[in-house]
Amino acid sequence: MITAIRNLSLLFMVFVAPIQGVANENTAPTNTGPTNNEANYRACLNMASSNPYDAFDEAVRWEGLGGGHPARYCALAALMGMGRFDEAAQGFEGLANEVDASKEFKARLLSRAAEAWLLFDQLDTALDVIDTAVTMSPDDAEPLVIRAQIFAAKGAFWEATDDLGQAISISPFDADALAFRASAWRQLDVLDLAKEDALRALQIAPSHPAALLELGNIQRIEGDDNQARKNWMTIISTWPTSKAALAAQTNIELLDIKKNERNN
Repeated sequence: MITAIRNLSLLFMVFVAPIQGVANENTAPTNTGPTNNEANYRACLNMASSNPYDAFDEAVRWEGLGGGHPARYCALAALMGMGRFDEAAQGFEGLANEVDASKEFKARLLSRAAEAWLLFDQLDTALDVIDTAVTMSPDDAEPLVIRAQIFAAKGAFWEATDDLGQAISISPFDADALAFRASAWRQLDVLDLAKEDALRALQIAPSHPAALLELGNIQRIEGDDNQARKNWMTIISTWPTSKAALAAQTNIELLDIKKNERNN
């Protein structure tokens, strides 16, 4: 099954820091508080990734001291980490409407909202929001990738491959997008293209967990159980706490069950 969303840690790896986009694309916002806004912002996002509850409290405290939109963004990122996806989605939409920034930057905020709606399993709402983001910023790969994830969650894999194709044409070295498209092609039983995308992703990012998982899935379908097992074991040893490792372990267990059934 195609991964519904990129690893949540990607939410905290913010392209150009949103604190710059709040005022304009090249300068920090004017509502800086009594401390260094950019340093606070990055520290807060790091905390949101590892300890979202404390990060939320810190972001609220910081906003009260004049942290403004950067503090608000960190609080919303922390809500994502806490699993409060509906609140985060509404907050990101509100922030997109409030900030004085470019359409491209607003589209990124709407992309965060769409991701949150996706995680909250509100697929139609997520699709409406991401459609707006794609229209706002048609040359940005990120909204297209997120819309593809929403299509995949709805079982619309052809639409997902279309959006991923556009995203990859914009950002040809995006290993995540290639791994996602490999999953979509496999769901459509187009194994040659699925394998091509998985291998291309691994050329860009060797040991990429999603690409290795997909390559193993494809090899298992092709009957190459030994190579599939090898790739799945690589995920488990390299990324032991990842969701890909859990899926790989499950695949290996199923493979062993089928092998035992054949031998009995």
